[in-house]
Amino acid sequence: MGFLKDIKKLSDQGKEMSKGFDPAAQMRDATAAMEAAGQMMTQQAEAARLAASGEPASAQVNASRDTGQVINMQPVLEMSLLVFPEGAPPYPVTLRQIVPLAQLGRLTPGSRLAVKVDPGKRELVWIDWAAS
Repeated sequence: MGFLKDIKKLSDQGKEMSKGFDPAAQMRDATAAMEAAGQMMTQQAEAARLAASGEPASAQVNASRDTGQVINMQPVLEMSLLVFPEGAPPYPVTLRQIVPLAQLGRLTPGSRLAVKVDPGKRELVWIDWAAS
């Protein structure tokens, strides 16, 4: 009889667990996660394009803040930069990018970073973390 009691107990536990199960909410969450992944893939493709063909410039860090998001154990930060393109006046840009953990110390206000800028869309800026 112990076996049948265990089966009944498992059945009751399964029913209790399924009370709060909302398939529609799970689908909404999955759709949102897929959209976020798609946006990240688009940003990565844009970053690769800028790394290869963007115009070199420098940028001064005005502020940075943690977004609370982490991708591949790397924090995503929102950064307020003042971009200094060659032969043009400086302009402000706000970026939201993955920052390698080893580079977090470079984001102090007033520090300078090497960047590449899309000549057609000045708000598209890629930070060259490998540059000194």
